[in-house]
This record gives sequence, structure tokens and C-alpha cells, in this order.
Amino acid sequence: MPISRLLYTSRSCLTPDELTVEQQVSNIAARAAIRNKEVGVTGVLVFVENQFIQLLEGEGEVVAEVFERICCDFDHAQVRLVDLVGVKDRMFGRWHMAELSGGEDPASPLDEELRHIRFLMGVNARVAVEKMHECLLECEANGLLSPA
Repeated sequence: MPISRLLYTSRSCLTPDELTVEQQVSNIAARAAIRNKEVGVTGVLVFVENQFIQLLEGEGEVVAEVFERICCDFDHAQVRLVDLVGVKDRMFGRWHMAELSGGEDPASPLDEELRHIRFLMGVNARVAVEKMHECLLECEANGLLSPA
């Protein structure tokens, strides 16, 4: 079955309430992982400087349905499709929805990597995807991430 890889960005409309924005992002990723597992979608959600960068992989129609749901979600504004390609193999097959998000310290190495990914999104989507994958593997190796 052919696999589609979809990459998009959006501006976050999340605001702190009883949960911080970072906690809300973690909850979004956790709920997405559960839904994605049911429909065979994998990927990663990056949150940096109030921007979502998300990659989805799966059967084309299913990925399109997930993206359509995201486009209608009031947590997002200015949704922009960056790339949609057919691929032979999944790059993010170990994660139904991994999360990479900035922390309290904007000078942390992870925050720097995420800002680099954000920059790459406007320059070269393929390289941005490779950088996301590399960052996920590094976080996992350092015990900062587990498959979800």
C-alpha cells in the first residue's frame, strides 16, 4: 500500500489556562497518538516559538482525513501545507505521534535544534524532515522520548 508523507505548519492559538501551553501541546500529541494508532498513521509534532510543525505518514486517504480535521481545529491558525509526497517507507514508523517541543530554557540544545527545524521548513522540507528524524532519535537515545 502506498504511503503518503504530509508536512504542514500552523500558528498555535493555544493560551495558558489551567494548563500551560506546553502541557496542552503534550495532551494534543498524546490524544493524536491514540487516534493515529487506530488508523495506522505515524509522525511527529514539533512545537517551537508558538508554531506547530507536524509530519504525518500513512495511507493517503487517511492522512488527508487527519489533515482536514487539523485544518478545522481551532487550536491552529494559518495552516500551511508544506509538502505532500508518496514514499516507499515510513521514516517515523516507530511513533504514532512523537512530540518535540521547546522547554523553559530557550538556550537549551533542543530548543536550538527546533528553531533550526523551523528555519529549514522555509528552505528545504526534505532536510527539515531529516532533521526532525535525527532529533527524535537523539532524544530517544538520551531518554527524553519514548515510542508513542
